[in-house]
Amino acid sequence: MVAPTYDALKLPGHVKTILVSGAGGFVGQQLVLLLLSLYPSLKVITTDIVEPPSHGITDKNRLVAVKADLGKIKEVEGLFQGEKIDGVFALHGIMSGGAEANFDLGYSVNVDSNLNLLRTTHKHSLSFPSSAPRPIYVFVSSLAIYGGPKCKPTDYVVPKDTPVIPGSSYGVQKSIIELYVYDYGRKGYLNTRSVRLPTVAIRPGTPSSAASSFISGLIREPLQGLEAICPIASSYEDKDLDDMPFWCSRTKTVVRNIAWAMCMPESNFASGESRSINIPGIKVRPRQIIEALIEHGGKDKFNLIKFEKDQAVINICKTWAGEYDNSDFLAMGFEADDTETGFALAVQDFKDDLEKAK
Repeated sequence: MVAPTYDALKLPGHVKTILVSGAGGFVGQQLVLLLLSLYPSLKVITTDIVEPPSHGITDKNRLVAVKADLGKIKEVEGLFQGEKIDGVFALHGIMSGGAEANFDLGYSVNVDSNLNLLRTTHKHSLSFPSSAPRPIYVFVSSLAIYGGPKCKPTDYVVPKDTPVIPGSSYGVQKSIIELYVYDYGRKGYLNTRSVRLPTVAIRPGTPSSAASSFISGLIREPLQGLEAICPIASSYEDKDLDDMPFWCSRTKTVVRNIAWAMCMPESNFASGESRSINIPGIKVRPRQIIEALIEHGGKDKFNLIKFEKDQAVINICKTWAGEYDNSDFLAMGFEADDTETGFALAVQDFKDDLEKAK
């Protein structure tokens, strides 16, 4: 696939208002922009720990941006007051490196605040007529839920045959909420589904606390004339640049797939089976990332990379498999980047955005 397709992204008829948490983050912002562009009559309520951007929209029937601490139940409940929310995208959270470094904060944000939102959405739905469709709840999870002996960087993971044994606190926290989301769907409380993101490339802005942040950083910083750190290798000759592949997806493809998770019919899930979906990705080796930098920026940009191993980052990355079987999820209507051109297109997207920002 050269570019994501959008023709199939038709929201169920009852979905008139959608709440997006974590809407101030990069993926959250891109999702909100896609929703606004695809659905002219949709109302989007956005929230984050700081007020999310309005994207130039002043019509409150189209976009309402709210600053809220989802760890405080009253603030969560306030998001629903006076509204009939038919769909929720739960994107908020502390990323992998941050969750590992700060155990208590990771659980507070990635578990407690997510439970607040899930429970409040269910409570809100009880005010609907009994014949009304349940709200659709999309929890944005991560492939970090995998780990253990079958999920090393050189492994090929078949999801149905691979147990969930997270190798980080972040993965544990995501898997906890996945189970809650599954149970709310099993009980018929909400129409639920969880989507596990691959590494999203290329993220703009400053480096995040995600252990995988350097993957975007190896492109993002040098193309802007800034130094980048490669924390998994000691030099360009280091074999770890070949032996530690990452499962990635272009930003546009990830956002399209998150939106599809709300559009797809609940019948895609067989009774008693998982409601968790692996967003398709492609295998990218760090050496390929550096080669893409040289191709798009020249040898002088390569010289801005500093090879400094960080064992904390390496320890987390070694719990991630380098490749996953996409077949079941492609059959459900999700899309994957082209294995040959996908990462190059992600780099080109970032370069185009840099040009637009000038």
